[in-house]
Formats: sequence, C-alpha cells, structure tokens
Amino acid sequence: MRAVLWLAGALSATAADPIEIGSRRELFVDHYLIEKLDGASLVLHHPTAREEAIRFDQPWEGNTSGYPTVMRDGDRFIMIYRGHRMTWEGGKLRMAHSPVVCYAESRDGIRWIKPHLRKFPLRGYLAKQVDDPLANNIVWPGSPYSGTFVPFLDTSENCPPAEKFKAVGGNRKVGLHLFTSPDAKQWQKSEEAIFKQGALDSMNVAFWEPWTKQYVLYFRTVVDGMRSVAMATSPDLRTWSEPVPLEYPGSPRQQMYTNGIQPYHRAPHLRLGFPTRYTARSMTDQLRSLEPVKLRADLTAAYARVGSDLTDGLFMSSRDGIRFHRWDEAFQRPGRNWMYGDNYQGYGLFETDGGNEISMLFSEGYWREGETRLRRYTIRPDGFVSVQAPYSGGELLTKPLVFKGRALRLNFSTSAAGSLRVEIRDAEDRPIDGYALNDCLELIGDRIDQRVRWKNEPDVARLAGTPVQLRFVIKDVDLYSFRFDESDHALKLRP
Repeated sequence: MRAVLWLAGALSATAADPIEIGSRRELFVDHYLIEKLDGASLVLHHPTAREEAIRFDQPWEGNTSGYPTVMRDGDRFIMIYRGHRMTWEGGKLRMAHSPVVCYAESRDGIRWIKPHLRKFPLRGYLAKQVDDPLANNIVWPGSPYSGTFVPFLDTSENCPPAEKFKAVGGNRKVGLHLFTSPDAKQWQKSEEAIFKQGALDSMNVAFWEPWTKQYVLYFRTVVDGMRSVAMATSPDLRTWSEPVPLEYPGSPRQQMYTNGIQPYHRAPHLRLGFPTRYTARSMTDQLRSLEPVKLRADLTAAYARVGSDLTDGLFMSSRDGIRFHRWDEAFQRPGRNWMYGDNYQGYGLFETDGGNEISMLFSEGYWREGETRLRRYTIRPDGFVSVQAPYSGGELLTKPLVFKGRALRLNFSTSAAGSLRVEIRDAEDRPIDGYALNDCLELIGDRIDQRVRWKNEPDVARLAGTPVQLRFVIKDVDLYSFRFDESDHALKLRP
C-alpha cells in the first residue's frame, strides 16, 4: 500500500499554471506563492511566554513529566500528559516509577485543573505518600503505552461517539496500540498493535485527513543514524501504507525528537510542524557553567548525554505532508532552560482570548524536582512567519493565482509610520484598471482580518476565476496571511 500524498491546491501543476487558491487562507510560511521579493524577506517569529499552566508537583508526576496534548471539545479544553519521574541515586539513572497518563481540563485554555477522577489507585511507595490513593487524575496506569500516549479528536464522519477520542501509544517492543474513548477519561486499548515500524520512542501523532479520507501517522524513526520522522497513512487505523521519511529541501541534517505535525486549523490545507531539535554537544566549561550547575554535573555523572545534550524548538510547514520547509533557526530558544528535555512543545495549537491569540505549551524545569512544569506561550493568529519590509520599503509579487470571492482580507501589522497597499495585476504582469497601486486605500494598524479597498471598485468579484497576481507594497510592515471571501463583515481588530 502506497502513502496517499495530499496536495494542497496545485503542487502538481506546472510552473506556468496559475495556482487555484479558492477562498482559503494562505500563510507566507514558505515561497510557494511568491514570484518575487524586492526589499522584503520572510521572517520567522517567536512565541511570547505567558503564565505557568501546570506544575508537575504530585507524587505520580515528577521531574520528567510532559508530552502534553491539548484538544478543544465544545466549551472545554482537554489536556492529556505524561506523569513520570527519574532518579539518579548512586550515580545511576533509572525510573522512580512507570509513566502514567494524566488528564487536566480548562474552560479558557489558561487556567487548568487536575480533577480527582478516582479511576486508578496509586500503588506501592506512591500510595504511601497520599491519604487517598484514588484521589488522582490518572486515566491510564503505568505501562509500556503510557510514556508516548498521544491522543487526537477524530473528526471522521464515520467515527462512532464511543470512539470520539483516539490515541496511539507504545514503543518499539510492543508496537503502537490504539486507544479509544468517548470523553478522554475512559480509555479502551486495542488487543493487538496497529503499527510496528520505526523507533516509536517519542510523541507519535495521528489525525484524520478529510481530503484523502485517510488517517495520517507521523512517527519517530531513524534515518542514516539520525533521529528523524516518517509518515504513513491508513483508511482504518489498521492497514498502513509503506512509511515515507520526511524531506527537508535546503535544510541541513538535524536530529528531531518530537514532530508536532498537525493541520493548521485556520488553513487546514497546510500542515505545520513544531519538532524538538536534539543537539548533541561535548561537555565544555561554558556548558558546565549553565544553570542548573550541580544538577548538570550529577546527571552527567549518571548518564553523560543527559548533562551535555540540549533541546530546543523548530518550526516547519508542508503542502504535501512529506516535503517540509524547515527553518533552521530556533522557533523556541532555550532562554533560561538549558537542560535536555526543556523546550519540548506540546501537541496541539489552541485559540485563547476570543481568538485573538494562538496558545501552545512548552516544557520547563525538566529534571528539576518540584520545578518541572508547562508554560503557556502565545503567538498572533497566522503569526509564525511574515513577509517583512523595513522603513525603506519593499515589495512582494505573487505567482498567478485564481481565487473565489468578493473581498481580499489581510492579516498584518504596521508601525505608526508604516504603510501597506495592494495592486492587482493580470497574468501578463500588468496593473488591472481600477486596482492599480494608486487606487488602493492605504492600510495601517494591527489587524487580523481587514478588507482591502480601492477607490472606485466596490469589490474584487469581477476578477474571480481569472488568473491574477497580487503586488504588495509595504513599508515597516509584517504581512502574515491573506484570503478572499464572499462576506462583507467588519474588520477584526487586535486588542
């Protein structure tokens, strides 16, 4: 069985063919739509640290807890994460207790609670640390499946309500098993493994792809001795295509632990990935001096690479699910978190503050008992990459596009002295009468979804269905995304 490649729009078209974008939102995360940049460039942006979301301070959690997934189900946010602790007593690194799968929930994606679900009692030395062994938020007990348990909300039209939530978990020895649940609290495990290829010792992620009517699995593998990622597809989570390693044209070989690949909810034809980059380093005096100094020395003595190797976060995007445009610069720098295991991004992007921001979770304080936690970070909608021009100005010209709709809407930010105007040109690169640059009303401000207007044209409906090029003339501007649509609703302001 071959992998089903999902093509976003017109990747299979020839260079001379216009790109059919319809009315979908397009992000400038790569050069796919760009014909020419003059004085402008693509710039990677970075998330902003917010409040601590969860601290792993319970006996069944601990200093190597993490691997969170956040899903929105109606008016609630659900977080599934791994509770785990390691110890290095006597200079030997070992597990203090087996990993468990834990549940938390929130009404706003900001304030989280850990409900006492009373499903799995603590046992052994953990039970001796609490008054009530059932007063915990564990939804799956310690097992070979708990360390890499990653759920998803199944959006297939044929998914029965009792299996609304699904998850994959396992390792190379037992394979990946399928878990199903009606509420993300009560889980049933498949008797047999559904997938047995790859290393699998990471956050292996799955989701339903409506365009190809396939489930997609991105999993940990090894390619030429390097930690890497591969993809396989399945119509039923049982029969799988031959795995295909991911490709990163123009990017040097780098080791990736997690992959974080998901359809972007505001532009689901795009797959965005947030992999954890693993960097193996030799111990140096400079590295020894990074906090926490004593902990690093202790861990180095117990297991050398845990003290010397480092992790940070990357950003990448794809239009076919296999070839990814990967930024080599970090999306999430270590900041104050310089331990192996820090800066892992959780799975799932989720909107907060009424849709004015996109939230994500990152690990902090890894290995530090009592300090291991998740912190919420935010970025503006579509704000991963922008076309940016300095005060001196710049331009972007798109390739020929064919759209549907009446209005062109932009997501952008200018300085007080900045400026943005749009010219629409025909396929022969000539300004179209009524949509020339001088006809466009200047745009300034910070807008997620603002309509572009021209002096004497009520809309762009007469151009729909014919090849056009968009010329953006920008000065001290970040331009994040654009789309065409049929509506004439009011612009959406940034708070």
